[in-house]
Amino acid sequence: MGRVGRSWGWLLAFGVLTLLAGIAALVAPGPTIEIISIVFGVQLLIGGVFWFVRALSTRDGAVVHLLLAVLAVLAGVAVLRNPAEAALVFPLVLGMFWIVGGLIETFHSIAGHDVPGRGWAIASGALSVLAGIALLIYPGLGLVTMTYLLGFWLIVYGAIAATRALQARPHGAAASAPPPPHAGPAPA
Repeated sequence: MGRVGRSWGWLLAFGVLTLLAGIAALVAPGPTIEIISIVFGVQLLIGGVFWFVRALSTRDGAVVHLLLAVLAVLAGVAVLRNPAEAALVFPLVLGMFWIVGGLIETFHSIAGHDVPGRGWAIASGALSVLAGIALLIYPGLGLVTMTYLLGFWLIVYGAIAATRALQARPHGAAASAPPPPHAGPAPA
């Protein structure tokens, strides 16, 4: 499991799934908030699994990844237990999750000099904090507006995760092979 958690493919899969969830939210803004709550609750659980596997696969930042995993799973379970009731506090739950998760990700990325795609990770965390603050300031956003905000954020977050994954992938055998010997005249 450690190899999977460190794999660029694992991060890419998370990014693509998150991006697809965002596109789905933007394409169909009319569904009930209960369905949106369920989709977001499932995405939180997927995020929790992602962060848990990351926590098991690294020593550096394992506690941070474990905190993100626990936070995501607790928020996901809370939403999925009562999606209709969760819809009433959905902006607050989502806003608090984005702020806390964004702060953890930002500080971890600032402190960890060997974080892959460090700049993207810092940007992702900072955007998460800003999106969370916006939701807490304006919790009465209309359902369609909330859908668009959620869809936009999932697309941005998924694209950033996918970009980080692609930057972290190995560049084939040529990247790990030693450079060819200097071509020149044969020694005499």
